[in-house]
Amino acid sequence: MEDRKRINTKALESIGKSWHLGTFFDIPVKIHWSFGILVFFVSYTILTNEMKLWQGVAYALLVLFVFVCVVLHEYGHALTAKKFGVDTLDIIVSPIGGVARMKFIPDKPAQEFLITLNGPLVNLILGILIGVVMYFVTGKFSLDLSTYNLDDPLDFVRLLSLVNFTLFFFNLIPAFPMDGGRILRSLLALKYGKVKATRIASFVGRVFAIGFVIFGVFDQQLMLSLIGIFIYMMAGQEYSQTKLQSIIGDVTVRDIMRTSFTRLHLGDTYSKVTELYKSNGEHNFLVFDSMGNLSGNVPELFIQDVIESNDMDKSVNEFMSDKRKHVSPAISLQKAISIMRDQGIGILSVVEDDVITGVIDRNDIEAYIRSKID
Repeated sequence: MEDRKRINTKALESIGKSWHLGTFFDIPVKIHWSFGILVFFVSYTILTNEMKLWQGVAYALLVLFVFVCVVLHEYGHALTAKKFGVDTLDIIVSPIGGVARMKFIPDKPAQEFLITLNGPLVNLILGILIGVVMYFVTGKFSLDLSTYNLDDPLDFVRLLSLVNFTLFFFNLIPAFPMDGGRILRSLLALKYGKVKATRIASFVGRVFAIGFVIFGVFDQQLMLSLIGIFIYMMAGQEYSQTKLQSIIGDVTVRDIMRTSFTRLHLGDTYSKVTELYKSNGEHNFLVFDSMGNLSGNVPELFIQDVIESNDMDKSVNEFMSDKRKHVSPAISLQKAISIMRDQGIGILSVVEDDVITGVIDRNDIEAYIRSKID
């Protein structure tokens, strides 16, 4: 039960290995390692369908241009967010699309609405522009996919227009993590508030997800069923995250910090540490040198490793983390969580007037959140 309630800090710290492609408008664009799966799929499709050389090149270029459109879609989100003072950490491209990782989502529903809407609008505008150009150049434009011919360059351009229309409509499906789910949430939030709006939008998303799974099974479309499963899981996750944000939104470090804590010294053995760990409920410890200066910390994982190896005679100085970070008691709990995540540290010293007056660690945060959920 406790394990299920713990904050999954590892998941928050990283979404996996990615490579930097370039930086545009001060926003890095990265490609996720899993993109290699798509490269394999494209190669497999070309070979198994016995495409001619130029057909294979056209197919590969089409996939490439689709993801260029996906990146432009994400820039629609990111540049709109910038107008509202929200910075974007980066844009990650993966086989299932792209994501603009913003530092935070605005609390104002109208701002979230515009940020979300402007992603699909980029695809709509691209689709219309390409279609209009095609019409004036060729005198015709068709939405019929059945007549698509890889040997015809004009059909290649026409399909890019259709791809953008597809991205526009698909992203407007009112289900997380698609933009339509966030648009629905932002509209509902005007009346019900963000938490209740997210709960309703998550429910709607799960209904769509179940529909996708059922239709995919009966129509033998495995990919649609997999998308439905993914949407179902993400809908629940979005509500959990929003509820968590509502719990810690106005909380400061001062509200949950501990002013009573153990000060370990470099010469202490893990025999003492494990005794404290098991008896007084502390899970992460600060370590000080003989002059009383903070030297680092002993995280819970280190203690568990020592217990498992039964190496109680090892000194703290031999096995400790030199990471240390001071925070003010006035900063928000959200900021403290971000510092722990970004720096990979399990305990923060709380300093006021240049004196360490308390600590806050991951267990304190988890205990606080559990008390509010229960």
